[in-house]
Amino acid sequence: MKEPQDWKQLKLVGGQPCLDFVNTVDRDGDQYLQDWFRDAADVIGWAQYVELVSSAQAKEWLRQVQQQPAQSAKFFNQAIQLREALYRIFSAFAVKRSQAAEDLQLLNTLLSEMQQHLRFVAIASSFTWEWTEANQLEFILWQIARSTTDLLTSSDCDRLRECAGVGCGWVFLDFSRNRSRRWCDMEDCGNRAKANRHYDRKRKT
Repeated sequence: MKEPQDWKQLKLVGGQPCLDFVNTVDRDGDQYLQDWFRDAADVIGWAQYVELVSSAQAKEWLRQVQQQPAQSAKFFNQAIQLREALYRIFSAFAVKRSQAAEDLQLLNTLLSEMQQHLRFVAIASSFTWEWTEANQLEFILWQIARSTTDLLTSSDCDRLRECAGVGCGWVFLDFSRNRSRRWCDMEDCGNRAKANRHYDRKRKT
């Protein structure tokens, strides 16, 4: 039996759910150094951790994936494909490169599915979007897709950055005053980079 994830150890530094979704893996080029997603249950656990779903809904989905391994494997594969496509989209945008057509197509396909489960409703004196069939496991991915488009069509998209730390690859929104933030977290990648620079200086003296 696998050990449960201690989600409190995963820092949420992205600034948006779609960015924190991408930040569930540490990257060194094409290699994964640490991946928080081992199966569908971990994706569900993460969604509960970032409050995309309630604990009651997460509990029900965990029961379902245990009883339906084929559905569980399909959902997990979709989640990983989405995560990788979003990473490439965000990483390219951060350095002003063009996004790959196949990554945008994957996102658009999911958005098309998502739109079938949203409706515009009146509430008292205002209006809002309401989800239908939010009990489907894919609801997690629909919310990630919506978070992505909300970000990339907002003024905050110009603040999108990829961490300069070696073996990281995390993405985040830079809200520093002069927009010069380089690290996902100064306590982690920032301090490692500072320590490496200090070591290099000492070695050259």
